[in-house]
Amino acid sequence: MKLYISFRLRQTATIFLGTAIAGLLAACSYTYEPPRPCDLPVTVSYQAHILPILKEQCYSCHSADKYKTETSSTLNMEDFASLKYYATPANGRDNVSYLIGNIRHAPGFQPMPKDGQKLSACEIALIQAWVDAGAPEN
Repeated sequence: MKLYISFRLRQTATIFLGTAIAGLLAACSYTYEPPRPCDLPVTVSYQAHILPILKEQCYSCHSADKYKTETSSTLNMEDFASLKYYATPANGRDNVSYLIGNIRHAPGFQPMPKDGQKLSACEIALIQAWVDAGAPEN
């Protein structure tokens, strides 16, 4: 009888411990969710989508005021013709525009913003979509 109780107690304890461990593992589980892709608009607008990013992320170094006081190698992003030149892939390297290569921190390009954090994936995707559309002034 003593042997049966000991076996039964061990069996019950094993089941309880197994259930408790399974419960803890389930509660602590981690499910990887890849980053959600950006919800890009059908038509990317320079005025509505691109200009706000440039003003916030780029104008501190690439505004008309900086262009007047800095060296001639500073890009004035407020001048749309200059911006479009740097956004055009044919004017860049290996058919990648200077604008896209720089903000992606691609090899062979100058990582921009120079003194700030890299643009978010969504901001880069918006600018890329705008460039892919021919960088219209819309």
